[in-house]
Amino acid sequence: MFDFEKFFQEVKAGAVEIAKQEAAGFVKEATSDGTAFLDAVKADLHAWAEQYAEGKLSKEDFEFLVRGKKDLAKMEALTQAGLAAIRVDRVRVALIDLVITAAGKLV
Repeated sequence: MFDFEKFFQEVKAGAVEIAKQEAAGFVKEATSDGTAFLDAVKADLHAWAEQYAEGKLSKEDFEFLVRGKKDLAKMEALTQAGLAAIRVDRVRVALIDLVITAAGKLV
């Protein structure tokens, strides 16, 4: 049985680790931005992750759908804090990859 809340909490915990690794000195901002993104896509993630866990979505389809939400990861706090655009994008990509990797553990 798929436990979305457990999955979601693991992803949120992973987002904090990404903040520490990719945005040293801006952990608070990166964590805030990561959480905002995850909260914005939570309903879609719930539906897609459940379908993926049940075999109704392929890995490729799930990845395509999640990557399609990349633009919602605005990373406003990091940008306002003055983090370089390249580092902001690394945080964004790492967050998307985290969701995909965590979902891969479902199947």
